[in-house]
Order: sequence, then structure tokens, then C-alpha cells
Amino acid sequence: MVDFRVPALRRFLQLLAVAFAAGVVFGGYLFTRRDPEVAGFVGWTAAWPQHAVVAVVGAVLVLGIRARRWPPRTPALTPARLALAAPLLGLLVFAAFRAGVQVLAGLDPNFTVNAWGGPTYLGAMACHYLDLAVGGLLVVGALRLILSRPASGTSGVQRAASAAS
Repeated sequence: MVDFRVPALRRFLQLLAVAFAAGVVFGGYLFTRRDPEVAGFVGWTAAWPQHAVVAVVGAVLVLGIRARRWPPRTPALTPARLALAAPLLGLLVFAAFRAGVQVLAGLDPNFTVNAWGGPTYLGAMACHYLDLAVGGLLVVGALRLILSRPASGTSGVQRAASAAS
């Protein structure tokens, strides 16, 4: 279970909220500079079959995480681990920014016409947010492995299973 009382987690969630808000503002800026002429739709850019696969992978990951009993872990914050985690944390911040950009910039037909899930706003949003959700799940799982280690009271089998997870 995630403890939202941890100050570092609360600060990071605040950073994600600020990145999302900045993305919404930047998306609004892009929307105001839109081209009045709508580009033509190219059918193969919608990528619906690929996103069906991403949706299945995401569902399997979520169901697998919910069904599996994760062994307890303790923080392992060393400079090397933090250096490994920094790019992944940056990726989460960028994903939040990009999600914010989609909100208003996606109202421009040229922004979504050849996007994944396009040409509609809802289709493009569905595909982009699906990518963000599954990618975010993978990044958070990698961060869990990097920033923690198995608790000292776990058995060798649990530690091995935890390392593989």
C-alpha cells in the first residue's frame, strides 16, 4: 500500500500536478497558434490494433500486480540508486506535462488528425492516456526495484522473487 504521508512522495506528486498544469497552459498556447487549414487524414496513423495490444498488456500487468502478493521492501536510497532513478523520475514528470498538453492542444484538429487514435479528440486522448498509464506503470515498477530492497525478514525465495518482480 502506498503511504501518501511520506513527504518525498507528496512533493513528487505536487511536482507531477505542476507539470500537468504547465502542460495544460502550453497546450493552450499551442491551440491559440493553430493553423486554420485542416490537414488530411492518413489512415494507418491511427494505430488502433497496436493500442489494443497495449490495452491487453496493461490489463495483464494490473491484474498480475493485484493478484500477486509482493514481499515487503525497505528503502535503499544510495547515491547510485538515486542516479539510476533520476531519468525515470524525469520521464514521469515529462509524461505528466505531455498529458497536460494533450488537454487543450488536442482541440486543434491538426493536432489529432494523424495522432494515435485520431482523427478525433476522444480517440487521440484515449490512445495517448493508455500509453501514459501503461508506461507509467512500468516506470513505477522499475523505480520500486531501484529504490528499495527486500526486507531483512524475508526468506531467500521471497528475496529472489522480489528481485525478479
